[in-house]
Amino acid sequence: MKKNNNSTEANKQKIKYIDVQLIATLGFIVALFISFTLAYDKKLSLENKNGIFNEKEAQNLALFQTTLVFIIAAIFLYVNYEQYKIAKETNDDEQKDLLLQIETSILAIISALIGLYIVFKNYRKKTLEIAETEIT
Repeated sequence: MKKNNNSTEANKQKIKYIDVQLIATLGFIVALFISFTLAYDKKLSLENKNGIFNEKEAQNLALFQTTLVFIIAAIFLYVNYEQYKIAKETNDDEQKDLLLQIETSILAIISALIGLYIVFKNYRKKTLEIAETEIT
């Protein structure tokens, strides 16, 4: 009976972390939409057409988007680590897969940090660089 109770508690924790993943995934969808919008705006400016944003707005949006991507990557790392701890406690078979997910999350954080570096490096320039529109 005790094992069943532990299993129920573990499932409750798993559900909690899946809920966090769902929210983070929505944030990632927002980041993708912003990235799409920034890329389209850059395309319009390269075609000498009126863009959606002025340069300052585009830079601020790029900064917001890259910060959002970093936060999402950190959330996924946290969730994967917590799920790994649960799997380890319950001797779940998915421990190895969750370790791989943790490694993937670490790579995503590195990628997000590089994106933030690019945006910060170019933040005061007059125009938004193409590299800043592709960060997701």
